[in-house]
Amino acid sequence: MCNVNPGWKLWSRYLTAVILTVLLAGISIVIYPEQKNFLCAEERPGVEDVIKATGQFVRSHKDLLKKSVESLKNLEQPTDQIAAWIEGVPLTVGELEFRKGLYKSLNPSFESHVVFNVLAEEKILLNEAIKRKVVPVSEEINKFLAKEKEEYKSNPNYRAAVDLLIKEWGLSEAEYWDDYEWYNAFRIIMIDKLYKAVIKEAEEAGLVPKSSGTSDADEMLEDQKAKESYWNHFKLELKRRANVQFNQNIPFLEEMKFDREKWYLS
Repeated sequence: MCNVNPGWKLWSRYLTAVILTVLLAGISIVIYPEQKNFLCAEERPGVEDVIKATGQFVRSHKDLLKKSVESLKNLEQPTDQIAAWIEGVPLTVGELEFRKGLYKSLNPSFESHVVFNVLAEEKILLNEAIKRKVVPVSEEINKFLAKEKEEYKSNPNYRAAVDLLIKEWGLSEAEYWDDYEWYNAFRIIMIDKLYKAVIKEAEEAGLVPKSSGTSDADEMLEDQKAKESYWNHFKLELKRRANVQFNQNIPFLEEMKFDREKWYLS
């Protein structure tokens, strides 16, 4: 079973695996350890296999990557480009199609409604981040990308994976950093900031133990389990209360098989 701490400082720890984890999960496995549909590290295919499997799709649909980026940069989207409104936050057709294409490239039998579930959860958390005023700002994203670029220069394995993705996906270096990695950075930072804000609030209310600074491994593990449990419960409550409105003019949504009783496979 995957057992990952969603509150880790992600700046350096996720770098060499970010390409693989984001492609597989739609959001870093570091942040979503409970998603049973995604494989643990020792069970996942190699980075090279994943990149090559998704290459043809991305080369043919580079516009969908740009639309995904735009969906986060601008929440004011044309109605005919919106698949659903999740707590008022638009889930665009372009982003849904991009994620679905990546998933299907890796596993043709992957059920489309799972892709919707993952994206819908992201929008619910984005809405919460907006309310709490913890949405990533340009300075944070630029700092994140700067650290990745430093890693690219100093880590041969990371550089080889990035170069392979650029080649197989048919991206320019600018498209890789300004589009694909910007998209990842925004989502990862947003979830990380929201997690920290929620846990801090829970600590102050006495709902989870405050970090004691102890070096005892067992105590640290118990503290972290309590925080993960609280975070997962917090997300589930948000999802249960979520207001979802579908755009009835988007035909392919019928295949999503949306079922409120199975919200996000929780």
